[in-house]
Amino acid sequence: MFKLLKNIIKTEPHAPLVIRFDEIPPWLDKRGKEVFEVLSKNTVSPMKVIREVVKNLEQIVQTLRAAQFDAEIHPKLKSIAKNALPQFAKAMETALSKPLPEDIEGFYTTAAEILKGCLNSTRGQGKYLQTVFPEDMRSVRIGIDAIGREINAMTEALAPFRREMANITEARKTYGALVDIEKDTEKSREKEIRIHQRIQAIRDRVGACELELRALERDEAVHALNNHRRTLQSMTEERDRTIRRYTVLSMTASHVLRKAEKLTHKRHKSTDERTLRHAMVLLSDHAVPDSGDIAQALTAACPIAKRMIDEGDINLKNKEERALFTAPEQFIGEITTICTMFIDQTQQCDAAEHALHSHPIVARSEELIREKSQLEMMCAREEQSCSDIIKWHDELQKNIPSLREKLQKMVGEISGNDVQVQYSQVFTPSQGG
Repeated sequence: MFKLLKNIIKTEPHAPLVIRFDEIPPWLDKRGKEVFEVLSKNTVSPMKVIREVVKNLEQIVQTLRAAQFDAEIHPKLKSIAKNALPQFAKAMETALSKPLPEDIEGFYTTAAEILKGCLNSTRGQGKYLQTVFPEDMRSVRIGIDAIGREINAMTEALAPFRREMANITEARKTYGALVDIEKDTEKSREKEIRIHQRIQAIRDRVGACELELRALERDEAVHALNNHRRTLQSMTEERDRTIRRYTVLSMTASHVLRKAEKLTHKRHKSTDERTLRHAMVLLSDHAVPDSGDIAQALTAACPIAKRMIDEGDINLKNKEERALFTAPEQFIGEITTICTMFIDQTQQCDAAEHALHSHPIVARSEELIREKSQLEMMCAREEQSCSDIIKWHDELQKNIPSLREKLQKMVGEISGNDVQVQYSQVFTPSQGG
C-alpha cells in the first residue's frame, strides 16, 4: 500500500533548464540576489540578538565597575578582585566597543572578534571575579553564550551562501573565459582577413613586376644591351688576367726582396734596408700602385738584390725568381706596363659598367628586381603571420569544449537541475583558416 501511494504522489522530474549563453550573466545576478535574500532573512534575527546582547554586556560591565565589595569577603580574595576588576572591565569594553557593520559578512567577522575578546577576558582576569561577583559574572557568561549561539546560527546560514556564491563566481569566470575566446576569435578572423588581403595585394604587385620585366626583355634595345654586356664581360676578363699576372710578379719579387731586406738589416745597411722595404710595401699593397712609383721603387731596389744574388748571398729557388732577377730591367718594364694597363682597363670597365647600369631599361629592370625581392620577403612574413594566427586560433578553440562543460556543470549545480546552454551561431568552435 505504501509503495502504491509513493508511486501516486511521486513528482515528475523537472524539465532541463534551457538558457541562452548571453542570458547567463543576468540569470547569475538574479540567483545571487535570491541567495542573498535568503541569507538576509536567516541572519536578521541573530544579528539583532547579538546587538542587544552587546549592549546588555556593556551595561553589566559598567555595573561591575561601580560594584561594592562585600565586607565578608576574605581580604586576600578582595585584594585580588580589586586588581582584576579594572583589567577585566577594560578588556571587555575594548572587545564590546568594536562597531558592528551593517553588511552581514562584516558583522559576522566583527561579532566573532567580540566573542573571542569576551571569552579571553572571562578566562583571564574574569576568573578571579567569579566568587566575588557571582551573579554579575553569571550574566556575563549568559551573554557570551548567547553571542556564541547566534554566531553559530549565522555560520549555518553563511556556509551554504558562501558555497553558492563561490559557484556563482566560478560560473562568471568560466562565462568570461568563453566570452574572451569569442572576442579573440572574432579579432583573429578579422586580422586573418586583413593579412590575406595584404598577401593578395603583394602577389598582385609581384605579378605586375614580372610582367614588366618580361616586357623589358622584349624591348628592341635589349639586343644592343646584350652586346654591351658581352663586351663588358670580355673587358672584365682581360682586366682580371692583368691583375693575376701582376699578382704573380709582385709576390715573386717580394719574396726575393724580403730576403735581401733581412740581410741589409743584419749588416746594418739602413739605407738599402729602407729602399727595399719601400718597394715591398708598394708590391704588397692591396691596390695596384702607380706605374711611376713602382718603376722608381724597383729601379732603386732591384740592383741591391741583384748584387746579393751575384755575390751568392741570396739563392734563387725557382725559374720564376731567376727569370725576374736575371734581367731586372725587363721585369721592371713589364710590371710597370702591367700597372698602367690595369689602371686603364679598370677605368674602361667602370665606364662601360656605368653606361650599362645607367641605361633606362637596365635601371628599370634592376629596380623591378629589387622591388620584387622585397615584396617576396614581405609576402613570406605575412604568410608566416597568417600561419601563426591560424595555429593560435586552433589552440584557442581547443579550450571551448571543456569550458562549456564546466559552465554547464556550474549552472546545473547552482540551479539544482539539468541545464542546456544554447550558443549563437557566431560562437562555435569552428576550424581556423
